[in-house]
Amino acid sequence: MASRIERRQFLKAGAATALVLAIDPTSTFAADPVQKFKIGMAATTWLSADPSIATYWKATEGIAALDIGSTEADNSKAAFDSAYASKIDEFREQSRKVGVQLEGVYQALMLHETNQLPAIKAKVNSVAGFLKAAGAEYIALGWDVPWGPGRKPYVRTPADVRQAIRTADEIGRISLEEHGIFMALHAERDIPKDITLQILDSTNPKYLRFCADVGHLTAMGLDALETVKKYASRLAASHWKDFDPKLGGPSYMGPGTRGDFVELGKGVVDFPGLANFYREIGFDGWVQLELDHTREASIAISAQKMKAFVTEELKLQMFPRPH
Repeated sequence: MASRIERRQFLKAGAATALVLAIDPTSTFAADPVQKFKIGMAATTWLSADPSIATYWKATEGIAALDIGSTEADNSKAAFDSAYASKIDEFREQSRKVGVQLEGVYQALMLHETNQLPAIKAKVNSVAGFLKAAGAEYIALGWDVPWGPGRKPYVRTPADVRQAIRTADEIGRISLEEHGIFMALHAERDIPKDITLQILDSTNPKYLRFCADVGHLTAMGLDALETVKKYASRLAASHWKDFDPKLGGPSYMGPGTRGDFVELGKGVVDFPGLANFYREIGFDGWVQLELDHTREASIAISAQKMKAFVTEELKLQMFPRPH
């Protein structure tokens, strides 16, 4: 019920904007199409520091304090599907109380490991079943790999890529056809850009859509806006975080790597261009603001800054909590 109320509020706000344009076509907003996409705040920053169910609820309290009613969480470590396998009513009630709805999860799987395929299918059934019962919509699919020899980053082989493509298509079909939850590729910067494009070009767009993490796309050397334009027909969700190429890179990318993620507006990602394009194509899916880790005194400061950038600089509307 809370999710329906939140959606009504967002649609009313969109209708109000349309009414302003109808009354005054010369309004400064008249040049821009109406925003249909919904913007929430991912719980990633909180969960990166402490991946637990307790941390998730702490994150939702912080998100609610910003009057935001939507989030996404990393299920790979928190494992909501296991924690709430027989307690879905408890999860829904707690979500209702805090006023923040879980819209989807990030789930990383070892897509290239053929011997893990039965376990991967079982996990997808578990996660998608939980999401359906929780009133969520999507799985942002990551490709997990082990560390290479000597703690060096793992190098994906052509055989790995072929198997990952087959696995992604199969589990995307299971998630959609058996649970009504769509799956979308969330490529991270440790995947070379040519492999990311190969996966998008080789998978079935019906079963594997696109979760455009514009920070990761930029970090792997792609133009985020141009990549989103190329695959706009399968865009299902998007993570917005910025990227600063001058910073030192994270340890999982290996020594000497440059560039790390920052709050929106502090890096090189073209968010005005993305916002305009999402409006132009009438994208009506979810955008989740996200930051892997904060350099501020608290996570709340980073979250507030990102919301302010979106609402004050980009003139976009966040998805509100019910009141």
